[in-house]
Amino acid sequence: MKKLIAIISVLAAGFVGTAKADITMSAGSSLEMQSIGSATNLSIGGSLGFAFSQDLGNGVTVTMSGLSFGNDVAVVDNIVSDSTANAINSATVATTTVTTAVTRDANNGATTNATSSSTSTVTETDGVFTTDASVDSDAFEQISFATANGTLTYGSDVEIDYADLSVGDVLSSDLTDTGLGTATSALSLGNVAGNGIQYATSFGGTALTIGYLLDNGGGADKFDTSASADNTIALKTAIPVGPLSATIGYTSDNTASATNTTMGVSTSMAAGNGTLSVAYVSSDAATDTTKMSAAYSTTFGAASLAIGYSSTDADGSTNTNDITASISQSIGTGASVFAEVVSRTGAAAGSDTSAVLLGSSFAF
Repeated sequence: MKKLIAIISVLAAGFVGTAKADITMSAGSSLEMQSIGSATNLSIGGSLGFAFSQDLGNGVTVTMSGLSFGNDVAVVDNIVSDSTANAINSATVATTTVTTAVTRDANNGATTNATSSSTSTVTETDGVFTTDASVDSDAFEQISFATANGTLTYGSDVEIDYADLSVGDVLSSDLTDTGLGTATSALSLGNVAGNGIQYATSFGGTALTIGYLLDNGGGADKFDTSASADNTIALKTAIPVGPLSATIGYTSDNTASATNTTMGVSTSMAAGNGTLSVAYVSSDAATDTTKMSAAYSTTFGAASLAIGYSSTDADGSTNTNDITASISQSIGTGASVFAEVVSRTGAAAGSDTSAVLLGSSFAF
């Protein structure tokens, strides 16, 4: 398939008179099973994406995010309808509902093949599959300009959560902690994704990233560059400190009524046969919150193992502590099987506090 895309891109470049355009494609799929409480949940996910880049021949390379499609539990029911979750609970599969639109005569209610002005929906139970299918997709949301001095990115889905440097979550699947009890203490950075710009550069071994989100109250594609509120600014720098690699991040989310300021720092170093990482994040908002986290990753033969811990303390709330662990083993080119575990203390009373997941992933 990649060869076919390459051939098409070359032919297209020939027709438009340039051979510098590059089209890249990525695709993947996963099959996962989660055990949480008395439930066993199954999920199949996948993604397909295209990106486009062009060397302008003057030291500037332009890259466009292109099209991407995904199916994942992180987005509610993004394949079948807009009201049913992707994760299927085995205990409720037997009572799955099928919803059907039935056309009826507008005058006497009898079913008719002719066009009428009213419809009726037949529902057997309380789960719903509808025909208003939608797909989680993104299209041409960002464009980047790269030079020898750095990269400038502009778009409608820019993420500048630079201060969230927590390292305690080593999970790779969104399904692993789905359904876990709500944390009594949680860290919030405010609005850190949206319409804005980002610039990344490096000098003297130090990396620097600056981000700014503009107010877009006038619409998703209308940016108010003069707005004094509802904007976010963020900075991040990575500095080598002897054998350590330290990263410092800062975000300030400003609204008409409040400001959420967050600072974070993380560092990592070689330890034993792996890597040890630690981080500290502090948020100054309506509710002040701190979060400490640590993680250790290593390998055993061809298997990768990681374990993480985090403790979050929000003023006036009980601390929330999370332990996560994951192990992954390659089973061929682009294919792997993995297992993940999460355990939480400091969750809502009566809620599930642990989960186990088994999964497989494939890259095409």
